[in-house]
Amino acid sequence: MRKGTIGAALRLAAFASGALMASAGVRAMEFSTVALEGACTSSQCARAVVAEGEINREAPAEFARFLRHQLQTPGLHAIVFLNSPGGNVESALQLGSLLHSAGAAVVVGRPTALPGAARSRKGRVGKIGVLPGHCASACVYSLMGAKKRVVPDGAKVGVHRMSARLWGQDPAGGGVKNTRVFAGEQEIDALRSYVAKVGGSQELISLAESIPHDRIRMLSGAEVRKYRLGTPSL
Repeated sequence: MRKGTIGAALRLAAFASGALMASAGVRAMEFSTVALEGACTSSQCARAVVAEGEINREAPAEFARFLRHQLQTPGLHAIVFLNSPGGNVESALQLGSLLHSAGAAVVVGRPTALPGAARSRKGRVGKIGVLPGHCASACVYSLMGAKKRVVPDGAKVGVHRMSARLWGQDPAGGGVKNTRVFAGEQEIDALRSYVAKVGGSQELISLAESIPHDRIRMLSGAEVRKYRLGTPSL
């Protein structure tokens, strides 16, 4: 293959988080809401969005439909709790663009009910608690799209190289052959353009592309801040 290309038909849309998506039982991303005051007691219930699962090709369109429906009822806040092992890179960028346009604050975590004795503001959003979550591979690019990024203490954020598998006939034996390919200059340029638009770190792309596709590089708290991926609290 010529440098800077990965075949005429292959584009950013084909790339996914190879190592993580090989895990069995990973659910496609689903969207729901959670009451920020612990319960919905009015017709204008203050609530946030929960997004959890693999970022598949359908995720951006489903998220847009979900928001249109939820915005028909007052009280939806621009807060998204995000948990994802990764997924399709193009879809992750589209999801990140939607989050950016919505001015959303994204929290890498899961909402949870607080014990009655809880008093501290740490680990809270409204009157609910936050369990540290995870956001890896393509998910990190969706996180970048947020206007405010929150990575609570204990949350896991990881990166690795984009890759894709191509399936086809083996001309030698006639059987099915699969080949792993990696992003070329066009794909990296498209990613860098997105990151520039949403105010992310170009250095993070370089780091991610230096990590083998079958490994995950978990970021330290200091690295999360260095690469502008989040602060510990809202």
